[in-house]
Amino acid sequence: MDSLDIKKILTKYEFFLGLLKLEPQLFKIKTVEMDLKGDLNPTTELNNLFFRDNNWLGFQDFFILYLKKHEIKLKELCNQNDWNGFKEGLKARLYRTQFGFLTEYHAFYVAKLVFGDERVIRNLKLDKEGVDFQILYLGNKYNIHIFVDTERSWYYRNFKSRFKNVEQEEGIHINLPYSLKPGFIHSLRFLLNGFGVYQEDYLKYLKKEIDTHKIKNNNINSLNKNGFIYTA
Repeated sequence: MDSLDIKKILTKYEFFLGLLKLEPQLFKIKTVEMDLKGDLNPTTELNNLFFRDNNWLGFQDFFILYLKKHEIKLKELCNQNDWNGFKEGLKARLYRTQFGFLTEYHAFYVAKLVFGDERVIRNLKLDKEGVDFQILYLGNKYNIHIFVDTERSWYYRNFKSRFKNVEQEEGIHINLPYSLKPGFIHSLRFLLNGFGVYQEDYLKYLKKEIDTHKIKNNNINSLNKNGFIYTA
């Protein structure tokens, strides 16, 4: 795809995101926190829907599809406990997972716009290794990790880096967090319904840092409105 095709996809996708009904209260419900592995992995379902089938589902539609497809296994997982309560917790769990996926999906296409279509890849293998997408540029592989720029998220990002082998994929690993606060280079741009998306300038800044050889493995530890702060 050329840049015009990618821009068309982004415009269409942002229109879809802007029509989503957001339910921020679901971020607070954390009663279903066990790992959903194998066939129950919601990220696998989302990858198939969005990347393979080009089927963009909203939160409620995805929840209904997931519940219908996996109801037997989910009831076994519920283990004769309160099924209605389990479904409420599952809905919140899937909402949080899909919310993050939608943000990553948008950043993936913005990266394609900045670096070029063929240079930016995403697949389930990378996802299982903790990489949201990969940029092939200047003879290197840059493994991108996306998360919100909060103290709690940085704690878990560093924990995964140290103890969960999320950096076994060959290449340079780059933290690319986003801020929910305005005025920073990595601040999200908010659509009319409140959904936040990555700004193109943020990915352009990343490209500039790579072009000037300032990026080293995992050494972006914090950011401010003037750009990256290096501590390594």
